[in-house]
Amino acid sequence: MHKVFVYGTLRKGGTNEHYLKGASCISNQCWTFGELHDTGFGYPAIKQHPSFKVFGEIYEIDDEQLKLVDELEDYEEGRENNLYDRIKMTVYTNEGEEEVFVYLGRNQLFEKSCLVESGDWLKYLLGE
Repeated sequence: MHKVFVYGTLRKGGTNEHYLKGASCISNQCWTFGELHDTGFGYPAIKQHPSFKVFGEIYEIDDEQLKLVDELEDYEEGRENNLYDRIKMTVYTNEGEEEVFVYLGRNQLFEKSCLVESGDWLKYLLGE
């Protein structure tokens, strides 16, 4: 099993939440350090940053779901032209810290992006 932090379309209520059907939500209120950006393509991306926060959820998923999420995020281990990198990062929950997979955007996703100051993709979509 794998733990993954989701912060955009995979979150509960997001357009791609069906990818996580049947997965266990470990934390529905957590955050990690980074900048959340609207890529302009209908989905967000995170850029590492030491003081901004990005909010999301942690799910525990199996190998098959991880493969599906990798495909959605256009990530393949060892490939040069991925849109995202999948790395382990510290995510903070009400119960403490977890080391989980996080998908970080590659440079091409930030060429025309704008910062989501709230760090919360779902609130951003609601205009909050």
